[in-house]
Amino acid sequence: MNTPYFSLVHRAEEHAADVYIFGDIAQRRGGISGLLQSESDQSSYDLINQLAGIPEDYAITVHVNTNGGELKEGLGIYNVLKDRNVTTICEGFAASAGSIIFCAGKTRIMKPASLLFIHQAHMLTEGNSDELKKAAEDLRIVTQSATEAYKEAGVNLDAEQLDAMLKAETWLTPEEAVKYGFATSIGEPDDEEDAVMNDAMRSIMAAVKRPAQQEPEILNTLSRISDEYGELLNALKSALNTISSHPELLVKMNMLLNTNEPEVKKGFFGF
Repeated sequence: MNTPYFSLVHRAEEHAADVYIFGDIAQRRGGISGLLQSESDQSSYDLINQLAGIPEDYAITVHVNTNGGELKEGLGIYNVLKDRNVTTICEGFAASAGSIIFCAGKTRIMKPASLLFIHQAHMLTEGNSDELKKAAEDLRIVTQSATEAYKEAGVNLDAEQLDAMLKAETWLTPEEAVKYGFATSIGEPDDEEDAVMNDAMRSIMAAVKRPAQQEPEILNTLSRISDEYGELLNALKSALNTISSHPELLVKMNMLLNTNEPEVKKGFFGF
């Protein structure tokens, strides 16, 4: 069954419902602004209306995959959901305001190939020194409201640790999300492909989070690869230059990459 980016699927026979939040968190706009607003944007107003017909005793599963958006709307959705019987599942990213919505679940599940992202609140502003100072203080107060949501969820970090992670703009793997109390568990991979994706995600995050002292080792490795495979890299660069300068070759290359012949497709990966 196809569903829009934001939707509520009512499963009356099971006394359950699924909410899908697969887009940006943005306030509901009217007039011309509303016409230009993406259909995938979700507001707290929309969600309240969607939930109005769902009985209080229903089990609600909220599937989250969002880059975040407006904190005001994120907090509104969080507060509407946290008093219901809610399970949240991070299906990809639970970033920024999305991480707050994720914390609304009594049970909070990170899929193996998913990430949670937290940071301080931010805003665009202008003005004199007094106005900018006031804006900075306002941001500190607004950020505090987000930290309260994390604390309510049971995050087991003290105030200084959580503040440091917010300032650092921190990406959390599923294991880290569970370790620090943002999530309650990690879901099992649905199939072998999910398991492979999980391993790839762990490898990528491990590389990104390597300590700074390992940078010389990484640079030495890159230098060695360049020395050993320099001729091959140059040959590939020359081939790419040739292909890009001849449109007919690009057409043939595209046909090869999109063929269903297994021998042609073997070894080609998309990411």
